[in-house]
Amino acid sequence: MTRTGARMAKPALDVGLVTADAEPLLAFYAGVVGFERLEPIELPGIGTIHKLACGESVLRVMVPVERPAPDTSASFSATAGIRYLTLEVDDLDAAAAAVEALGGSITLAPFELRPGRRVSQVADPDGNMIELGEG
Repeated sequence: MTRTGARMAKPALDVGLVTADAEPLLAFYAGVVGFERLEPIELPGIGTIHKLACGESVLRVMVPVERPAPDTSASFSATAGIRYLTLEVDDLDAAAAAVEALGGSITLAPFELRPGRRVSQVADPDGNMIELGEG
């Protein structure tokens, strides 16, 4: 088999969210799953990219100069594209409790999906969908 393209330069996946207000999202992801805040990057005329570390992965929270339009989809699965994150946690109940305390919402309470695997579906303060998983 012939190789085409390139190989990943780091063993991680970085994801970007766009928002009008970074602070609620930064507090949410740091508080719910323990992401570490990194130094933001200012891009003159474009906006600010705030960064949260999760191992070698980075969650980028961009605040553009021009206020972004809200997502008006009826459901996270109503529009094609990257629509949710899956985050593995060591304590699903604690993470779900922190979701509401930090301005998010629980759309599907923690439950056992299969033996040894529990999940919950939640939304961050901007409504971005997240699957929390344990086990």
